[in-house]
Amino acid sequence: MQGAFILGSARCGSTLVSEILRSHPAILSLSEVFSMAGPAAFPAGRISAGRFWRGLARPTRLGSTIGNPKVAPQEFLYGRQPNPQHDPFFCPPILAIALPHLSTDPDALFDRLAETALAAPRQTAPDHYRNLFETLAHMQGKRLWVERSGGSLAATATLAAAFPDSRHVFLTRSGVETTLSMADYPATRMAVWMWKRLAPLGLDLLDPQSHYGRGRIWRLLQPLCGLAPLGRILAQKPDLCDVAGFWSAMTLRALPALRALPKTDFHHLSYEALIAEPGPQVAALGQFLAGEAPLDWLTTATALPKSRPPRSATLDPALRNRLRDACAPAESAIAEFLATRS
Repeated sequence: MQGAFILGSARCGSTLVSEILRSHPAILSLSEVFSMAGPAAFPAGRISAGRFWRGLARPTRLGSTIGNPKVAPQEFLYGRQPNPQHDPFFCPPILAIALPHLSTDPDALFDRLAETALAAPRQTAPDHYRNLFETLAHMQGKRLWVERSGGSLAATATLAAAFPDSRHVFLTRSGVETTLSMADYPATRMAVWMWKRLAPLGLDLLDPQSHYGRGRIWRLLQPLCGLAPLGRILAQKPDLCDVAGFWSAMTLRALPALRALPKTDFHHLSYEALIAEPGPQVAALGQFLAGEAPLDWLTTATALPKSRPPRSATLDPALRNRLRDACAPAESAIAEFLATRS
C-alpha cells in the first residue's frame, strides 16, 4: 500500500493539511503517530510486537504533560470523548490525537488495533508501522495512508530510509511566522528547551541519524524527565531568537535528506500559497498523493484554509528584524533547494 509523509517543522500548517486530506475518499490521514510515540518512535532492529505496541499504548509523564486536553485542546481530541475508557490526561499516545480523528469511538478502535498489532511477528519498526497503517486503512476503506507529525522534518532521513517507496510533501511556512507559533505551543517549547540544554552534553535533538525518537539514548533519558521542572518549562515563553534558531537548525539539518529524495516522490506545498490559492494547491496535493482530486472533496477541502493577518506585523521592528536575520540562512537554503526542483 502506498504511504506518504507530510514533512514540516511543526506549527507550519500541517494540522490544516491533515484536515484537508482527511476528507479525501482514498486517503487515510494519520495525525501525530510518531510524535506522540516520542522516544519510542523509531527503535532500531527487529522488535517484538509487544515492544512496538507499548510505544503507542503506554502513557509517559513527558508525553502526557506536553500533550493533553488542557494545554492543547484543539489537537488532543480524546479529551472531548464522552465516558472515555482512559484518563484523557494520561492516555495511550495513539489515543490522544490519531484515533479520535478517525473514529467517533476511538476506544473501540484502539482495542481492535491492539489485537492486530500484538499478533504481528518480530520485525522492524517500519514493518510494524506498515502493518498498523494498512490495517487502519482497510478499516476505513482507504487505499493509501499519509502520516503527519509535528517536527517530522527532523526525521526526513529516517523516514526515507525506513519507507523507501513513500512519497513526501515538504510543507513550508515563513520562518518568522512559524517561530511565533512555535513559541506559543507546549511541545515546541519543550523541544527548544531540550535542544539548547542537551547540546553542551553532545546530544543533538535534530541530528539526522540520532534525532529525538531515534536512538537508545532518548529512551534512557526518559526517566530523568521526572527531575525536570516540566510545568515551569511549558509555562515560560522561550526567547524568540532561540526559537528562530531552532527552526533554522531543523531546516538546515534536513535539507541534505530532502535533496536525496527522488523528484517523482517529492511535492512542495507552501502554507502561504495554500491560504492564498486553496483551489489549485489542494488539487495538486490530491493529484500527487492519490492521483485524483474529486470535485466533492475539492469543494469541502478548499473551504478549510482561512486567511489570517501575519503576526509578525505587530512585532517591534527591531525584534522582527532580528528574527528575520535568524531565519534568513534557512529560508535562503530552502529557496535554493526548491529552485532545483522546479
